[in-house]
Amino acid sequence: MNYWFVSALIFKLVLIYQPASMGRISTAKTKTPWRRLGIFNPFSGETQPLDPLRPWKIISQNNVFIIYLSVLLFAFYAFTRHGFNWIALSTSLIASVPVGVAIAFFETQAMEFRRKHRRTGFWFYLLYRTMRVTFWFMILFFFIMNIVLWLDVNTYETIFPDSLHDFFATRKLFEFLGLSLIISLVSNFMDELHRKLGRDAIYNLVFGKYHQVKQEDRIFLFVDLNHSTDIAEAMGELEYSHFLQDYFYDISEPIARYFGRVYQYVGDQIVVTWPVKKGLRYAVCVRCFFAVQKQIKRFEKQYMERYGRMPEFKAALHGGTVVISEVGKYKSEIAYHGDVLNTTARMQSKCHDMNADLIVSDWIIDNVTMPKYLKVEPLGQFQLKGKQQEIELYSVWLSQKQQEEKKRKQRGLFRRKIIAENTE
Repeated sequence: MNYWFVSALIFKLVLIYQPASMGRISTAKTKTPWRRLGIFNPFSGETQPLDPLRPWKIISQNNVFIIYLSVLLFAFYAFTRHGFNWIALSTSLIASVPVGVAIAFFETQAMEFRRKHRRTGFWFYLLYRTMRVTFWFMILFFFIMNIVLWLDVNTYETIFPDSLHDFFATRKLFEFLGLSLIISLVSNFMDELHRKLGRDAIYNLVFGKYHQVKQEDRIFLFVDLNHSTDIAEAMGELEYSHFLQDYFYDISEPIARYFGRVYQYVGDQIVVTWPVKKGLRYAVCVRCFFAVQKQIKRFEKQYMERYGRMPEFKAALHGGTVVISEVGKYKSEIAYHGDVLNTTARMQSKCHDMNADLIVSDWIIDNVTMPKYLKVEPLGQFQLKGKQQEIELYSVWLSQKQQEEKKRKQRGLFRRKIIAENTE
């Protein structure tokens, strides 16, 4: 069979099933996989039937690098065997992209295992993840290799063996086993590095982006745990620390999936930030808060069984110009300074007085196009502590009425569909 025909066919399939995190943002109103699955698509701004705020994704942003790593290592393997050979490099691309996408997908969906076993020790998790990635790598490559052999493609000067016997009876098996171990170990290392230090922090510190003081327009979300002092006294210090650990771990995932970056953990408070352009797009800075609420509700059973209570929190959202710089000679970090952070902190203290879960400033209202399922209520003008000028604040909440109306319409459509099928 023509080699180039097979190459074009596989490449087209990869493009068709490309994950949303790698593709372009689509606002089409067709029946996308998101709509068929009943999942909230954070890119198109669609509100899907089953759960419009579920922070679910095919491939998380933190695992996309596995695809690039797979492509790079396959290309390096092809180069070591055949040099700068177009056929060898193109076949490495054909094999590496599906393998990388599949491994990144499985790694994304394995987050629940990490939540359950993150206190069992790093080496246990590292061994488990290494074996898992190696297993999937060998299975997927073996599957692709069988397809190539079944199609009777000429494998001369490609990374594929001439036969299964050639693969298992020679050193090629150990070469690909070593390749899979390298992918696993490097992906584990990068994942831990991103988790510990943050993706942007590593880039900014290594390349010295903020070595010189700069000004940027950014959005800040301050999320503060309710009644933390009472909870700490009731639980005790050790159990309260476990409670905070679980709480911060669980809300970190939806924050990352809504493109937020954790700036600081201050006691029981977490500070999240976005560049203005990214935070305003599709109102992700506002929707992130409700995705965090939804994430905590997903683990309600676990929290009630372990601690006998659910984390409750309130937040404030504001944006504007801040000063960013790299501070400290030892243990340097990126620090934000400016009136925006002070204002957001003062706004957050108003949440309890106004009985509001989320308070946003007039700056946010003026710049964000709110989704239809969110309602905005003006709270009035306030002169915050330490501020000379008044600021107008708004409360934002999830419209339960609209969700119930959608569910009612869906139930009606489902009943009519069942009746139509029975009459046929």
